[in-house]
Amino acid sequence: MTFFFMEVVMNIALNEVLSLSLDIGERMLKCGAEISRVEDTIERIITGYSLKSNEVFVLNSIIIATISNGENSITETRRIKYRNIDLLELENLNDLSRKICSNNISRKEVLNNIESYKKSSNKCFTAIGMMLASSSFTLFFGGTFIDSIVSLVIALVLFFSDLKIKKSSLNNFIYNFFSSFLIGICAVIITSIGIGTNLDKIIIGDIMLLIPGLSTFISINDIFKGDTVSGISRFTEGIFLALVIAGGIGIALSIGGAIK
Repeated sequence: MTFFFMEVVMNIALNEVLSLSLDIGERMLKCGAEISRVEDTIERIITGYSLKSNEVFVLNSIIIATISNGENSITETRRIKYRNIDLLELENLNDLSRKICSNNISRKEVLNNIESYKKSSNKCFTAIGMMLASSSFTLFFGGTFIDSIVSLVIALVLFFSDLKIKKSSLNNFIYNFFSSFLIGICAVIITSIGIGTNLDKIIIGDIMLLIPGLSTFISINDIFKGDTVSGISRFTEGIFLALVIAGGIGIALSIGGAIK
């Protein structure tokens, strides 16, 4: 009876450590972290709790991890349904993982920290960043000052639509198609009433907000680090996203009568 009780307690401890490490790894992967970083973080957290035997396997859409204390072993799987680049939260999660390794904090405290990181994202700064980026790209590619103002306004429209779309948990391809279509339609309507002269420069400025450049770079980094399957998968996803974005813009221009 005593042996059975000790085994149950041991399994609970293993389950607690595994769930805690996967909570961090799952959130990091959703924030856009590379595969090697996620695997390394999970392994370090498990090692920080004095568990030597562990196996971690991470792909873009799944995390599988097994830990053992020599007598008992537990495996847990996490399905990753969406990813969104958030470098600020990723930095916070990195700091949190270091605290876990040094202080062995409880899972409840970890979950509270993760929730606080989610709520700490400043929507105002995000909107300002989107507006400044789109207007700057428009000027960089040869647009006029008025064109940059139009890009800024469309970026603000895209920001508010993004807040609504994220609540509906749309597929990433559908989201990018709708967003690119919205950019194209807004640009066509605004320029058709005489505000702004370079339709192409306005669209380029705003479409840069959707281009999966960082994701593509991470995929190449994964390939060079030996995570070939994940790297090729993410790279292929980036190509298809670019095609979807082009399709959304093309349809918007066709509807707007810009393509004869």
